[in-house]
Amino acid sequence: MQFRQHQRAAHIRTARLIGLFALLLLALTVTVNLLQALLYKLILPFSVGFPALFFETNTGLVMLFVLGGCFVEAQRLRDGGGPRVAHWLGGREVRDPDDATERRLLNVVDEMALASGQPVPRVYVLHKEDAINAFVAGWGPDDLVLCVTRGALDRLTRAELQGLVAHEFGHIKEDDLPLAMRVLSLVWGLSLIHGYGRTLMAPDEKGHVGPLSWLIGLVFSITGWLGWMAGKMLQAAVSRQREFLADASAVQFTRSRDGLGNVLRKLWHDQQVLAGHMRHPAAGMVSYLLMNEPGAAGCLSSHPRLSERIRRVCGTILPPMPAPLVRMDVVEPRMLPTGGLALAANTVPTDPVLSAAQARQMREARSREALIRLNNLVGPTERRMITLALMMNIHNERECALWHHMAEGIHEAQRILDDVAALAANRHILEFERLTASIANDPIEQRRALVESARDLLRADGKVSPRERLWWLALRHRLSERQNRQAYMRPTTGQGHDLQDMSLDQMQHVTALTTYLARFIPIDETGKGLAPAGLAWFKGVMSRCGRPTDVSPGSSPDADALMHALAGVQELSWMMRPLLLKAWVEEAVNNSAQGVLSDQTADALRLAAGLIDAPLPPMLEAHYPSKA
Repeated sequence: MQFRQHQRAAHIRTARLIGLFALLLLALTVTVNLLQALLYKLILPFSVGFPALFFETNTGLVMLFVLGGCFVEAQRLRDGGGPRVAHWLGGREVRDPDDATERRLLNVVDEMALASGQPVPRVYVLHKEDAINAFVAGWGPDDLVLCVTRGALDRLTRAELQGLVAHEFGHIKEDDLPLAMRVLSLVWGLSLIHGYGRTLMAPDEKGHVGPLSWLIGLVFSITGWLGWMAGKMLQAAVSRQREFLADASAVQFTRSRDGLGNVLRKLWHDQQVLAGHMRHPAAGMVSYLLMNEPGAAGCLSSHPRLSERIRRVCGTILPPMPAPLVRMDVVEPRMLPTGGLALAANTVPTDPVLSAAQARQMREARSREALIRLNNLVGPTERRMITLALMMNIHNERECALWHHMAEGIHEAQRILDDVAALAANRHILEFERLTASIANDPIEQRRALVESARDLLRADGKVSPRERLWWLALRHRLSERQNRQAYMRPTTGQGHDLQDMSLDQMQHVTALTTYLARFIPIDETGKGLAPAGLAWFKGVMSRCGRPTDVSPGSSPDADALMHALAGVQELSWMMRPLLLKAWVEEAVNNSAQGVLSDQTADALRLAAGLIDAPLPPMLEAHYPSKA
């Protein structure tokens, strides 16, 4: 399933359907005028023309009922918003539950809020509903609610509950709720014409019905009924497309097809065996908001066929799946809600140690949230732009301006930059490696274009620093053809087992590359190389290679000499390259403040390790969090 393509297609179809709704109102107005004109000629066949303001009055009445009814219904829906809808259906809000399934639900909601980057809604449980279902309601973050049936809590596994909740967050992310309420208001407005026609056809207190009044009412009733039916069909069509979009978003948020796919299969089984009906009589009012609308079919169904949704999510039509009660073997602890750290940020603690701890917690929370959002961006263009953002200097105005130009057409491009900036410093290179490992499977033309874009971006300010060149070389190396990279890993023989066994040519290559790295290794926390520390680092590495301790680095190699030196070091044996990297790392630790590598120094060493295809020493690997 190509989720990005489905999302774009659903957006286009929804826009077309909304446009058709406007055309429907215009067609309804024209139809009313035509029928009223025909009725007038049937009653007065010999009249010339039509009375003054005849068509204007008919048009005004149609607009008054439709638009006025829309306004009235919208105001009613705004009164109370999502909580009112939840209370209509007998929902009870879940805050700090003792029930294990409700605690699991709150944890899942918090997780999906982070994964989707959306606000955490108020959570309600419909305890009298045994069917598997859920919906979200509200106009915005202030009145947003998520309602889940008791049947969903009792009969879905955790992964399936994630798929169900993620589907509802898909509606929130795509701003479906205001759209659904506005369409509902329009349909209700269209139904008023039918109601007005029925009123004109109704007898008065004496039981009399005027023929003219009855004929006019018949016209309004028939036209209004047609308009109401067309509006319901349009509402159903809009809802169907948004369901496909929410399904795609759910897979994006959970990064799994199985959770949502199994939910849809269990819903299908409920429809076939148990009918899957909601018990509350007001459930029909929000049928188009539910995860699935039981019993409806054809053009008036607000949801697509479950078999089609399963096919799009799973890639094939899988059979229905029974939904027995799920046993809770593990009782989850209640996780800290997302808003907890934000609340702490607004408090002023008296203990400075506590303040530092809170600040660290908030940074870690922002980093985790940013990491989740970045991992959820799986489009090829998004992956490339995140890679470039990880390489560039986010505080460089020219580089940022060029990056935004390259990112034209990406939704919320600034959010990508903000999330990259929020990442923990020791997470940048891990994300760089994750993304480049994925991009390495792209066609050669796309990989070459990314390398060229990185080159243009890093020199946007007219200069390329030694550190930026190292990032660019690492990008080019990681995106190179795999068979060419394997040549560097061949077990070359005859090179000895110690750095002092290197030949003169090999020593020249190592010296040149170490000279280049000495310009920014070690690096302090401000990103500036320290000349005394860099010189001491160079001499320490050279002494391990058997060079005199008074050797000086000399001039740094130019671009051609650097590439030649790098190729020579890459030709070292599989035993020599790890020894060289170990010397780089240990001497960097010896010459770093308090013997602790800065994040910039560790990143430079890790990039260098990738360039020479050497495994990370434990001392360097311990600087980074586990990839898991």
